[in-house]
Amino acid sequence: MKFLINYRAFFSLIAAIAVLFVSCQKTENELTTGKDYTLTSQAEVNAFKVTRDIRTLTISGEDITDLSPLQFKSAKNIVIEKTGLTDINMHRLSSVTVSFIIQDNALLTAIKGLDNLKFVNGSMLIQNNPLLTSLEGLLNLKIFKGDLTITGNISLGENVPCVSDKTGFCVIKSLMNNSIINGLITLSNNHPGAVSDPLLIGETGSGNIISYVLGSKTDVDNFTPLSDTAQDLRITGMDITDAVIATLKNKLKGVKGTLTLEGTAVTTTESFFNGVKCLGSIVLKNNPELYNPQGFMAYTEIGGDLVIENCPKLAFWGFPRGGASFSGITRIEGNFKINPASSLGEGGAAFASLTYVGGNFEITGSKTAGEMWNMDTWYQTGGGIRHIGGDLIYKNHYKVNGLGGFENVEYIGGDVYILDNGGPDGFVPILSVGASQIGFCIVKKWINNGVLKKTDPVIQLRVKQGDALLDIATLPVCN
Repeated sequence: MKFLINYRAFFSLIAAIAVLFVSCQKTENELTTGKDYTLTSQAEVNAFKVTRDIRTLTISGEDITDLSPLQFKSAKNIVIEKTGLTDINMHRLSSVTVSFIIQDNALLTAIKGLDNLKFVNGSMLIQNNPLLTSLEGLLNLKIFKGDLTITGNISLGENVPCVSDKTGFCVIKSLMNNSIINGLITLSNNHPGAVSDPLLIGETGSGNIISYVLGSKTDVDNFTPLSDTAQDLRITGMDITDAVIATLKNKLKGVKGTLTLEGTAVTTTESFFNGVKCLGSIVLKNNPELYNPQGFMAYTEIGGDLVIENCPKLAFWGFPRGGASFSGITRIEGNFKINPASSLGEGGAAFASLTYVGGNFEITGSKTAGEMWNMDTWYQTGGGIRHIGGDLIYKNHYKVNGLGGFENVEYIGGDVYILDNGGPDGFVPILSVGASQIGFCIVKKWINNGVLKKTDPVIQLRVKQGDALLDIATLPVCN
């Protein structure tokens, strides 16, 4: 048998492969080549004359108040942190190709002075700038291909009608409306009146979608909403029972903002949540008889905070990837808080699918009750939480004896407090005991792997109350 070779086609194929290899190599080099620089004073900023091949420029120093002397137009990574800046004023900057981070600037009030910034081909993180109120410098962008994360800026983003594109988060709405941003937008822990869902920016309850407070059975009976959707809805009063709250399903289809159920006699979430879709934050507070969580079976995402406080009888039934209580929820865009978690059930199975929390992750237990021994989703390979945008607070649990469920964490944006867990079933060990009891050593792994993103985060670890805090410096790494 003879084989005929088409040499022209063969060499064309080889040439194509070579071109592809060179192209990929060139793309990688474009993102990784260059030099790293750090500027720690205003004098160093004034003297910096580099205009090209900047891989990472870190600007950090409290006496740095003016960036206008900088002359470069493009950089791969820019970090501006812990400065004395009140605005940015990098008038020559036109593009950032990997990441742009603006964080921990105590005096920064406005991100402006970016007149020529047209292209962000990577991600942008704006966090922990307490006086920041304006993002107007981003309005000149023409292309933004990465993710935008804005978190921990307590003065930024109060939700108001977008009369001007320059107001607060209205900048983001303008970029969205003009199809500038192509990545994920995460908003969390900003102004108390800010939204966490980008789609709600500028929606303030005007027109027929307004906010309501129902403070009694009489209020519910007489409730006649202007439309089938409410902005914020607060339901409170001990004369509000399952039968009373169930009537709201005939009057409303959704709540766009925050739903608060507080101080009621309601026993089941099925009376309301399986008929009224809550798109924003959900607060369950001081409901002494609330027991059945099955109204949340169909929820896969929480658009704002999920806060459960002082609902001592609430069950947290678990089931693989949905099918019971909260176990189908994969994302919580805002804060996740349970206090106290006295009856969280077997392991963390109630939150078996949860991988993303945009704000703080806080589960505080009871030192005298509770069945949770860890957050392990033991029936899912590679499961568990991966992203915590704010602080991790995990303390005072009666039976927790390991940190299962946190093995695959990739990002923690705030501080870490793991304190005083354990009791009759043992305590969290220093080193892991097989796969069933993950030890405090996992925290050292986070540190070594760059999981903790905050500069100089607070880390407090303690086995049990009365013990000294663990020494992070001598903490071993898990095998």
